[in-house]
Amino acid sequence: MNAQKQTRPGHNARDAERVDVVAVTGLTKRYGRRTVVDGVDLHLARGSITGLIGPNGAGKTTIMAMLLGLVRPTSGRGTVLGHDLSRPGDYLSRVGALIEGPAFFGNLSGRDNLHYFARLGGHNRGVIPEVLELVGLQGREGDPYRSYSLGMKQRLGIGAALLGDPELVVLDEPTNGVDPAGMRDIRAMVRRIAAQGRTVLISSHLLAELEHVCDRVVVLDQGGLRYSGALQDLPGSRAEVILLRGLDTSDNDALGRMLSGRGLAVERRADGFAVEVGRGDPAQLAGELSRCAIEDGVRLVELHHQRQSLEDRVLDLVGTGTRS
Repeated sequence: MNAQKQTRPGHNARDAERVDVVAVTGLTKRYGRRTVVDGVDLHLARGSITGLIGPNGAGKTTIMAMLLGLVRPTSGRGTVLGHDLSRPGDYLSRVGALIEGPAFFGNLSGRDNLHYFARLGGHNRGVIPEVLELVGLQGREGDPYRSYSLGMKQRLGIGAALLGDPELVVLDEPTNGVDPAGMRDIRAMVRRIAAQGRTVLISSHLLAELEHVCDRVVVLDQGGLRYSGALQDLPGSRAEVILLRGLDTSDNDALGRMLSGRGLAVERRADGFAVEVGRGDPAQLAGELSRCAIEDGVRLVELHHQRQSLEDRVLDLVGTGTRS
């Protein structure tokens, strides 16, 4: 397993960089009269971390299952790793997945479990030490699986998905039931996986976790696509603002005079001011406001960029109800 991924036989290096790892259109799954996934387009750029988001019953797990060949699409076309979606056997050797939680032998150590699954899958067992390091289990690899915390079990499951040195990694709810420290570990691990050139598709109902790790999101509702694109471009109902607060009343009064003379969209709040970012660069605006405050002798105790949370923005798109 190398940080620099080698080009697969039959693939030109330039083509590998240009072609999306997943490029499917009109992906649909019906069970009788019930439509679970309805005409979804999905494009995953190489090396990206994409969050698959939506209420329960939105179609997230079904989409992952169709990409993995576990469920046959009713309709739709496209490619996964350059191979036709209808022929998953042509690309599955280059895909690693964790779906519905890991299943290991409780009496075996983490290392021995990986040896078993490497042998079962025909993978090189020589990569196991590197996999254990990547998922943060070095030092605990000799302990029995039954002694692992839930977070460690999830990390071992992701390790098993990496045994075949996959180009695409699919993770369904990898932080489900994991404590905050375990979530942080899994978040860091996902970043390390992507940093090695892999593409990651990850679903979670914990939107704050996805906000920390994803660069792109796909938002689903009732099987349909509501948004697909960069996380930072996901629309929200509230404007991004820079929040400012002076040390005391006199500083806040001076701060108000400073802001009113600069043609900014400013809202006075009980303990300070909110300056709308608009289409500008929030970091540049924050720096300019800080410089102006220093020049005017305004003592600031708060200056930070606030934007609508991912959860709020998703709820704007799909509503507040959940579905089973």
